[in-house]
Amino acid sequence: MPTDAIRDAPIAESAIARAVPAATQPPRIRFEIQALRALAVLGVLLFHLWPQRLPGGFVGVDVFFVVSGFLITDHILREVARRHTVSLPRFWARRAVRLLPASLTVLVASTVGVWAFVPDGRWAQFGGEILASVFYVENWALAAQSVDYMALSNAKSPVQHFWSLGVEEQFYLLWPVLIIGALALAARRARHGATHTIAVLMITIMVASLVYSIVFTYANPSVAYFSTFTRAWEFAAGGLLAVVLRRAPSPFGAGGAASCASWIGIAMIGIAMVVFTGALPFPSYTAALPVAGTILVIAAGTPRLWFSANALRWRPVQFIGDISYGVYLWHWPLVVLVPYAIGVPLTLPWAIGILGASIMLGWLSKVVIEDPVRRHNWGILRTPRASFLTIAVAMLAVASLAVPLARYVVTAPETPADAAPACYGALSMIDESCGDPSEVPLVASLSSFTVDVPPPDIVACELPTSAGDYRRCDFGTDSGGPHLALIGDSHATRLVEPLRDIVTEGGGKLSTYLVSGCSMMSIQLTGSAWGFEPVYAEQCRSVTERIQDAVIADPTVDTVILTDRTRLYITDAVEYHPLTEEMVADSIDRLATGGKRVVVIADPPEMNAVPPQGGGSAADCLEKARSSDECALPRSEASFADPMAAAATATGSGLVNLDDLFCTEDQCLTRIGGLVVYSDDNHLTRSFARSLIEPLTDRLRPWLQPAE
Repeated sequence: MPTDAIRDAPIAESAIARAVPAATQPPRIRFEIQALRALAVLGVLLFHLWPQRLPGGFVGVDVFFVVSGFLITDHILREVARRHTVSLPRFWARRAVRLLPASLTVLVASTVGVWAFVPDGRWAQFGGEILASVFYVENWALAAQSVDYMALSNAKSPVQHFWSLGVEEQFYLLWPVLIIGALALAARRARHGATHTIAVLMITIMVASLVYSIVFTYANPSVAYFSTFTRAWEFAAGGLLAVVLRRAPSPFGAGGAASCASWIGIAMIGIAMVVFTGALPFPSYTAALPVAGTILVIAAGTPRLWFSANALRWRPVQFIGDISYGVYLWHWPLVVLVPYAIGVPLTLPWAIGILGASIMLGWLSKVVIEDPVRRHNWGILRTPRASFLTIAVAMLAVASLAVPLARYVVTAPETPADAAPACYGALSMIDESCGDPSEVPLVASLSSFTVDVPPPDIVACELPTSAGDYRRCDFGTDSGGPHLALIGDSHATRLVEPLRDIVTEGGGKLSTYLVSGCSMMSIQLTGSAWGFEPVYAEQCRSVTERIQDAVIADPTVDTVILTDRTRLYITDAVEYHPLTEEMVADSIDRLATGGKRVVVIADPPEMNAVPPQGGGSAADCLEKARSSDECALPRSEASFADPMAAAATATGSGLVNLDDLFCTEDQCLTRIGGLVVYSDDNHLTRSFARSLIEPLTDRLRPWLQPAE
């Protein structure tokens, strides 16, 4: 952390007098800023509680970014004009003292809430995110998760909203340094005033960041959403406005033009909140609508006509704007933790209760924490050095609370001593003497199944689509048995261990070609139910074609097994380029023409995903369910038009269906034969996959003989 040993950054007084004009009026309460804060936080809050009602409420974060850029730049310019210097230690200390006490309090409460209400299978993930939030790097932690396909099944943590606070804190660290650099440059170059130099800096950052945002959102939207660099142009837009308003404080006047501009700006933000959805590229160019709207509202100030002044000054609006920081901090932990505490997803009464509680806690946060810290000249906060030391100790104390969560290790279940008892796992589905497969006692705790994944040597064989490449892994030796090649995504990875044991038992060899997040079934461009990203789709298509070519070129491969998370790659949205029967049939024909036998293992059903806030696991659901039926999927919902099965039938290839090992006549289960079926909401646990060995051997028998 910086200390007051860092000297103030002096700027030549002549340059300041010439180029950074003193404010034409003293600082005033900006009612339009408070109104924007109220609109932004309510948009985010309503979006998180009722996303279908306000699908674009997430743009409230972008409003906050523009407001921050404006206020911080204006503050720095005022300090320069008044003192002819900028004290970095003082600036950073004020930001830390203003923001961190409340945020650290929320992190402590969130940590306690996780300990109290969240199953221990989630502790490591949530604890890690709490640590990232303590040090304001949650945005980069989430960006890293977004490119990890297996992390896509992570549950939303109670501190996920700290990603935007991380972006802001990073901005607070860098922004004054950039402005000081621009002022120093202006002081050396008499031709250009400081205002001109700072404006050029803002415009340069705006253009560079916006272009980067558009390009990177197109190439990697998940990471782009959390990146500080794709959001920098929004701060710069606010900063540029601060520079402009120092030259022209009232560009629209205070009458009709200002009122018109203000209402147009509010309408632009409102339209974005109502119309935008997660399907739009964002932040990208689409963020220009709420950003421009925010700029108009700030530039218009508080007009005097058309009820503008009364609307912006309306006491409830100002109240919400005044407590917006606290409301933002508290609302999301409530949204996430309350369902864990009550054991069911949020209903309308609970959502309304969270709305009210968020406002109440936001107010308490302001009057109990924020205002006292800001107003009282406590000895421990009297100097920047003291402030930094106090805050650093507080941050480390909060981090120490989260460390045990982050380091908590859940032990995966072990196979019972009897390698395959009659009613163990999938075998209980085909042995009537076992009774109800979902009532067989669990062999281990529920949370243990969240880490019941394949061993590291198998996991290492899988690469993400974004890698643009594949890694071939070989198991077994050529000892007279068949040589099988397994092609698929992360669902195929979960079958590697049983297939390996089946093939090597007969003296054969298994070669794997595993790429997560890619159907691996077509050399045409394909998307998924999540959408279509051209760059990502081309990476998937390219690696699929190269894998097929490599398998065809290997004369030792007898049979190719194809399997994937088929449900993910089909959708009614034609523009998403869904996987089709024809695409799969073309790949099967291509492999068959290359002399390979092909067998399709139809992807088994997934669970009925009803965990709190989505993205949960079977264990999460079963932990809170009154009966295992609540987490089961009705059999009628498990069926779908499977292009993989249809293509296998149409081409006369082999087809293995495992549904009867997952489903009764009425429902598909998440707990079978003492095992939890899924480690998340769709990937098989290692234990259950291994319980498939015996029935899978019987169904693959025709292809376990070497090709003639």
